[in-house]
Amino acid sequence: MQKIAISLMLALVSLPGVIHAVTHEVTVGDNFFSPNDLTINVGDTVRWSYSGSRQHDVTADDFSWGSQTSSSFTYERTFNSVGEVLYHCTVHSSPGRDINVFQNGRLEVVEADGPTVAINAGMSDAWYNPATNGQGFLITAWEASDFMFLAWFTYDTERPPSDVSAILGEPGHRWVTAQGPYQGDTAELDVFLTSGGVFDAADPPAETDQQPIGTITITWDSCAAGTLVYDMPGLGLAGEVPIQRIVPDNAALCEAGQAQQ
Repeated sequence: MQKIAISLMLALVSLPGVIHAVTHEVTVGDNFFSPNDLTINVGDTVRWSYSGSRQHDVTADDFSWGSQTSSSFTYERTFNSVGEVLYHCTVHSSPGRDINVFQNGRLEVVEADGPTVAINAGMSDAWYNPATNGQGFLITAWEASDFMFLAWFTYDTERPPSDVSAILGEPGHRWVTAQGPYQGDTAELDVFLTSGGVFDAADPPAETDQQPIGTITITWDSCAAGTLVYDMPGLGLAGEVPIQRIVPDNAALCEAGQAQQ
């Protein structure tokens, strides 16, 4: 797998650049934000941090979001819509005040410049995160129905007891599947868990719970890379996985499909 990963990285050099979301740091001071006027891209995150002796907070002027009021806090928010966002400290200011005089701030959220990608049949491939080599995803995209299927081969969070044995392979292996529609660069999938089943045997039959156990959202930055976000509330599992192709064979098909969008 390591040799494959090295070859993959060399092959990706010729593919279009990737636009990644950015986290912007804003310092909360006594009666000021620094910087207090930022232009950010859709999908970027702003992180406000304060540590001192006075009480402060960060609150949207329309009060749709806000941090705790405290003498020490870190608050962050991701902005996914284009537009102007105004905010203030409720302790030392109020909505709509001059950001050059009062403890108020402004964000201008704009569309990111750079390459965009649309999901097509060329996304059908094996994907993985080099940081968790040995695990990965098999993804199939059906253009005719804008539908996607995913199989995630991974491991349990804890090793099984030493006395647990398996006829074939490792008892700690886990597979989950997900399926759902996609649009543009993003797929929204429901996650299902299958249990039971024995290698090449009809009994006991494998059973898939018909109720989803969570969601997976995949957003592609290019034909070579994307980000997978999973959330399985009942299991207490949630996270983000940067993914890339194990081999770049299907990248050309994906690129050709972009020209037809």
